[in-house]
Amino acid sequence: MKKLDYGSLVAAGIAFVVGSAGGYTINEFERADRIMELEQEVARLESELQRQPAFDFPDDRQASAAIAKSGRTIRISECKPRQAVPGVTCTGIITTTSGSFAGTTQPGTLSFAKIDNTWVQIQ
Repeated sequence: MKKLDYGSLVAAGIAFVVGSAGGYTINEFERADRIMELEQEVARLESELQRQPAFDFPDDRQASAAIAKSGRTIRISECKPRQAVPGVTCTGIITTTSGSFAGTTQPGTLSFAKIDNTWVQIQ
């Protein structure tokens, strides 16, 4: 009968424990590095977002000047960026300034874009 060699068994056990601990440690270092990279990326994106100005939109005077040829003015209550094309869509109270309906007010929505630093109405 062959006698068991406990020295080899103990060495294999120690090697297993040391290898497992080493692998775990390396994995934790890699994980910590990845977390640090992600935190830096989040911080970079947040600072970039804060640097970007909010979207530009016309004030009442600029919007009214853009639609003046149509004989109307607008008092803007809200503007939102357009999804597919440049510009903004604004809602507000539109007042007719000329013609047989002069003085008539009604709620409405109009779209504007800034071209050569001047707001114009777009469709």
